[in-house]
Amino acid sequence: MQAQRSMKLLELLRYSHTKLVMKIKHTGLRRSALNTFDLLGVNEVGLSKAFAYILGREPTALYQFLHHIGISTKNTSANFKDTSIETERVRNEGRTDIEIRQKGKFHVIIECKVHSNKVQSQRTQYLKSFSNDPKKILCFITQQNDFKKQITETIAILNLGWMDIANLFDNKQFQHNSLIKNFLSFAMKGFKMREQKEILIQDLGNAKEIKRFRNFQVYRRDVIFGSPLYFSPYFTRNSRQPEGEGISYLSKILGILTLSPKEIENFTDDLNNFTNKPELVKKWIAGIKIDSSEKNKIFTYFFLEEPLKLNSPLQKDGTNKKGRGKDWIAAMIPKNRCVTFSEFTRRLIEKK
Repeated sequence: MQAQRSMKLLELLRYSHTKLVMKIKHTGLRRSALNTFDLLGVNEVGLSKAFAYILGREPTALYQFLHHIGISTKNTSANFKDTSIETERVRNEGRTDIEIRQKGKFHVIIECKVHSNKVQSQRTQYLKSFSNDPKKILCFITQQNDFKKQITETIAILNLGWMDIANLFDNKQFQHNSLIKNFLSFAMKGFKMREQKEILIQDLGNAKEIKRFRNFQVYRRDVIFGSPLYFSPYFTRNSRQPEGEGISYLSKILGILTLSPKEIENFTDDLNNFTNKPELVKKWIAGIKIDSSEKNKIFTYFFLEEPLKLNSPLQKDGTNKKGRGKDWIAAMIPKNRCVTFSEFTRRLIEKK
């Protein structure tokens, strides 16, 4: 069975093109450290084909993914037999990465991005490519999470990160499935998907944004990509906060959305998915609505858990030595500055 899988996967490799020399086996090793997926190459085409292949080979993986994106079709042999999975289908609107369809039930088009590539024109490019099936989903899978959402009358447009895909399959259900394990190894190793940002630290001095953080547990930014786990505002000296200058709070990020303030009511379901506390959802919505004068502009909003207050503020590296602020913060904090839990904890301990 394993040999048959490898042979079928190798058929895909004929269509995967790369100009890079690939070291199959290093001197001194008894055998190659690569698995079959590694031969596809570290690029968008290789990753999308590998993902499509496991969906086509493993019904459990396919239906776990479909259920995750909102298609409730049951995992039966009849449904699987009636489902087609294609890669690089050429249409008038362009070439799609992956298409999954069960005629009369659903049609899913998936666009895959890796590294810092962001979804731009594809948001609307393929809206005319769908067949006349009851459930239509356009799904973007990116390495740097893209939280911009769109709503159309007939097509659901979803944004996932490759980490979401990895987490979907990295569980007990697939622990003995060598095909899934090889795919995860290929994705994690080749595309460095475990390098998730941990704590986002940003200067906060604007009175309106301080109010939004304190009263509504929301942090607003320009449109960004990436998904940190926690947020810590750095209250600037000029903001004259009671805690003083520095980092006094740490908040878990429960969810991130990119939208215009006037759209917030359309995303109530998303907010309810972030928390099971209705009062917190109401608070978040109120925190977005204070942007009434900018209701048509698009921002990225971080929806936060109740902040944890530190005993005393953490401050920037104020020294003049070479390399100051390495792994931490110094002077003006750059956009999207993230630090690790270990560095944050080390600073807390030193502060005591």
